Parts: sequence; C-alpha cells; structure tokens
Amino acid sequence: MDNQQLLHKSCFARAPFHVVPVDNNIVWAGSTTIKTELLRIVKEVRHSQLELSHLALIYGEYGSGKTHALKYLRDHLKREGRSLVAYLDKPKVEKKGSFHGIVKEVIKQIGKNPLRAAVEPIVKYIHDETQRELPEMIKKASPQETQDMGNFVKRAQAECKSNIQETLYPRFPEIFNVFEALVQDDGQAWNYFASKATPAALKAFDLNSGIEDDHDALRALAAIYTVLTTKYPEIPGTPVFDAAYLLVDEMEQFLEMKADEFVSIRTGLRDLFNSCTEHFALFLSATAENASLFHGILEEAIMVRVTANPIHMSSHDEVDDGSRFLTELMKYARNGTQAPSPEHPFTVDGLKEVVERTTAPRTARKLIQNANRAWQGAADVVLKGGQIDVSDMQNIQGLT
Repeated sequence: MDNQQLLHKSCFARAPFHVVPVDNNIVWAGSTTIKTELLRIVKEVRHSQLELSHLALIYGEYGSGKTHALKYLRDHLKREGRSLVAYLDKPKVEKKGSFHGIVKEVIKQIGKNPLRAAVEPIVKYIHDETQRELPEMIKKASPQETQDMGNFVKRAQAECKSNIQETLYPRFPEIFNVFEALVQDDGQAWNYFASKATPAALKAFDLNSGIEDDHDALRALAAIYTVLTTKYPEIPGTPVFDAAYLLVDEMEQFLEMKADEFVSIRTGLRDLFNSCTEHFALFLSATAENASLFHGILEEAIMVRVTANPIHMSSHDEVDDGSRFLTELMKYARNGTQAPSPEHPFTVDGLKEVVERTTAPRTARKLIQNANRAWQGAADVVLKGGQIDVSDMQNIQGLT
C-alpha cells in the first residue's frame, strides 16, 4: 500500500489518528459538559470575574483524553494571549525531580523576550517615579547631606527606588532589580531565572543567592505570577496578564518518585498555590479510577482547597460525541484540498460505525486506535476513490 497515495485520496497532509496528541492537532476529547466546566474554572480566576485562585483535579482511565484536555486549555489560553500559561507533561521534568526544576521549566516556557516585554511598564514606572521624587528629596536634604551631591543623589535614588519596590511587592522587592536588568538586556538577568547568574550580578541585584533551591524558586515564580497579574492603579498597562495557569499532567508519577523528590514537588506546588491567592489556576491531572489517588499524593492541607469537585474525564459513550471527536481530528490533518465531506474518507454512517463498534468505555485512545485501524484496513476502498461505509466496516478486524 502506498501511504502517500492513501493520504492524498483521504485529503490529509499527515496521518490524523495519533494516540499521543500532536501539538498542532489538539481538539477537545470528552463531553462538552466537562469542557464547559474547565473553561468556567479558567474564566473565574481572571480580572473582572471572581478573581480568586482555583485548584482543579482531573482524573480518568488510561486514554480517556486528560492530556488532550490540558493541551486544549493550553492552546486556548495561548490563542487569547492574555495569560501566563505553562504545561508540564509530567511533574518530574529533570532526571532528579524537584520543584526547583519545575520552576526553571515554567520560566523557560514563558520565555526571555515575552517576560522582558511584560515587565517593561512596571520597570518604567519605578524609574519615572524615582526621577519624579528626587527633586523633592534634594529640597528636603540638609546642607551637610548635599555637600557631596553625587553620592547624595545616588543614595536618594536607591532609597526611593527601594521604597517603591517595597510598596509594589513587599514579599520580594528585589525581583524588580532583576526585571530592570532584563529590560536593559543584561544577560545575567535571564541567567538568574534560567541558569545561574554570576556573584557580581547577584550583588548588583541586591540578592544573596540565585535560584538555588526550592525556596528561591518559589519566591521567583510567585513574584512573576503575582506582579504580572496584579492591577496597579498607578501603573498604566497593568495587569499585564489577566491570570496565570500551571497545567501538570501524569500526577500518578508521584507514586514512583523517591521520597525527597516527592516531598520537594508536593510541597512546592502547595506553597505556590498558597502564595498566589488571586488570578492563578493550578490544574493537576492523573490516570486514576477515582479521585482518591490525589488524597494519597497531596497533603490534606491542599486537598481541602480544591475549588471544585474533581473532574472525571468521561468516555465518548454517545455515538455523536465520538464521531465529532474523530471528525475534528481529521479536520486538522487536511491538506488544503476540499474534502467531499467533513467525515471523509468515511461516510457519516461509516464513522458512526467505528464509534459503535468501540467497546465501552469509549475512551479517546480506543476511538483513535479503531479509526486508524479502519482507515488502514479499508485503504483499498479509499485508493479506488470511494469512502468507507458501514458495509466496508464489516471486514475490519481487531477493533477494541
């Protein structure tokens, strides 16, 4: 069989049926009710909405569409362009799992240039306010203080700047020094976030250390999330982002971690959620039969803050729902030529037959595998210019 010819006759640029979601082929997998619930949670943390923080737990059997759901939310948020969003395919992002490693990955996903652009209006405000207040400070200074005007101005500027930073974010005012250096294209500022800044740079930032442990990592990420989602009435252009979202998949990996990795990540996620009390949503997903898994891996202190009932990714038991899912997968694999119908190379009834012959529970994984088997198994029909109908499905074996 000529695969390229099969793709061409099917009006596909590439194979549409991938069990692991292709990043440029993310469609909703699951019931529309669950989609509506997740989007409600996404919306409620934003400015002008409830403006709180949400912790949402997603669970379901293997292949039920949890990864599709998280990637769908990620892409939805990125298209809107008003959110800080990061997706982790598992909690252990480095060879040795740690919350420190998670923070490094999240900041890398935000990116140097987007972060630089985001902090620019805040850095400009601090600079302008410092310059505005300086003449008044000089006017109030004693003759003795202004004998060495150069040193006095330097001290006055530093004091004024420090006071403004303390007002804007008292928990970690020094972060604005790093932001300022980032705006000035100082490479050491990005090194502070993504790798390791030099001792001289840390001294210039008025910091004792870089991001070397979980505590440092928590301070840095909480500062980024909080500052960039805060409405400062005195600073035009804020909030820079309406909300921040962290999506973590495969939380069942906790069960395989060493004790120190487990404690580091669990504690870090808890403390991050407790630190970001507004405009932050943490989505955690796991393969599990029920939500009790989360009680086994998360502390009760954070489980009591789950802001909605754990969300069960249900299967596509409705035939029309399963057909819609498969049709959407094919839509994003099209090669640009006009297909005879949205369901092509299947007929409407042929595609429904794929869904009906899928055994319960009809998970996204089963539907994808069966659609691929049917497409490949009836390739001769497609190559001859036909469409896969109910009668053609009778000859397809191996459907699960």
